[in-house]
Amino acid sequence: MPRKYYFIPETLAVLLILYLIEFLGAGKPDAFFGTSPHPYWIIVLLIASRYGTIQGLFAGVASAGLYYFLASGAVNFSNESFPHGPYKLPFFFILVGGIIGEIRNIHHKMHLKLEEKHNSTMNDFDVIALEHNALSNSKLELEKRIALQSTSMIRLFENITNLEQLESDELYEKIPELLNEQLNVKQCSIYLLKQNKLKLYIRNRANGKQSHDDASPDVVNVDEGIMGEVFKNKKLVTINDMFENPDFNDFHKYKVIMSAPILRRDETLLGVINIEQIPFFDYNVNSVRIFEMVAYWISVVVEQSMQFEQLQDKNIADEITGAYNYPYFQKRLKYEIARAQRFHSPLSLLLIEIRQFKEMSNREKQNVLNNLHRVFDSVLREIDIISKYKNEPTFAITLPGQTSIGTEKILSRLSQEIDNCELKPFEGKEETLQYRIGMSTLQMSEGSYETLVASAEERLKSEGALVVKDVYDDIDFILNVQKTGEDDEGAVV
Repeated sequence: MPRKYYFIPETLAVLLILYLIEFLGAGKPDAFFGTSPHPYWIIVLLIASRYGTIQGLFAGVASAGLYYFLASGAVNFSNESFPHGPYKLPFFFILVGGIIGEIRNIHHKMHLKLEEKHNSTMNDFDVIALEHNALSNSKLELEKRIALQSTSMIRLFENITNLEQLESDELYEKIPELLNEQLNVKQCSIYLLKQNKLKLYIRNRANGKQSHDDASPDVVNVDEGIMGEVFKNKKLVTINDMFENPDFNDFHKYKVIMSAPILRRDETLLGVINIEQIPFFDYNVNSVRIFEMVAYWISVVVEQSMQFEQLQDKNIADEITGAYNYPYFQKRLKYEIARAQRFHSPLSLLLIEIRQFKEMSNREKQNVLNNLHRVFDSVLREIDIISKYKNEPTFAITLPGQTSIGTEKILSRLSQEIDNCELKPFEGKEETLQYRIGMSTLQMSEGSYETLVASAEERLKSEGALVVKDVYDDIDFILNVQKTGEDDEGAVV
């Protein structure tokens, strides 16, 4: 008999023993009738707790059947209704047998899961122990390598730092020299992306002289060769990566051993750096990693150089929001005022001051500026001019051709969009972003410029100064030379 059926003879054997004790010991088959607790509970509880639900039900049914058979001579079951009277105890044999068996099944499954988890943990522990030994050996080897490479890395860092002082053109010309010093590269080339094609910018040999080797063309499509793979995947590609490619011959004809992208932070490809000649024994996993790291650092330096040049060209003081600097704002506002007077068109100005900006951390400041940038993009027109005002947390927005009514609508939208951001600039605090927006409109119908200035200053003095998220007219925003910041503290509206 299979082991899973052992409960059947065990149940029957115990019931037989109890029957013999009841019959032979007491001299009558219903001697246990009325005994509490009934001896048949022994077999029900033991079988159910040992085997499970089905077995418990079997033991309960068998016990109930034997109980019913033996007690039928002493009790008239026909006078009672199930499950009352004499039916109650057999009913509980079956019910409790099933419940106890189910509880046993649940605990057994939990035990199996814990045992499985324990075995898995022990296996993981054995694996970790092996890995620990392997890592210990690797650590010793790495320490040796680090000791050998530390000098080279320090020199590399110094070279990259020096590159930060160069403009883009000078920077590209220094790259071949850097690769030769760090990786013993004998020839490299730089291709820049122009008009959706990769165009050769420079190809240098180790001696610093430009090479006119025509192995790689001056213009390469963005879907050709290793450089095309770099353009597509935005990551370093080596000639080894191309061995299994069916178009390997097409890749090899350019005679590029390694190619790495020059990327901006937004994953925009600016160009590629190619290693075309390198000694055989210098081409290894370590040289590939260093080349990848050098290419990444060069990408960072190139982007910084481009941003600096763009800031110089555009007079931009804040690259996140695209705001012009304060000197540019002064010149531009005077120009816009003169043009408004000449063409008899309105001119409006908004001033947005972020409260407690200097108390924010750099990360909190960047978060606020990023959200302001999104708000400006969604609300303002392309012809509107965003500038930095005299104080660091203040932006001046010039609105050419905008009347006071239109400016009030823009002001309302800006305020609503900033509120919708639900900015909480200070970590761990529920305090939301506090700001104020000042508004001023210059219209020819109001009289001379000087009269408008004088009346606006009178209104400002009588109405008070800074309030959180308040709006007021202030022609001093247009003058932007005297008043801002003088009445910041202790004002009442």
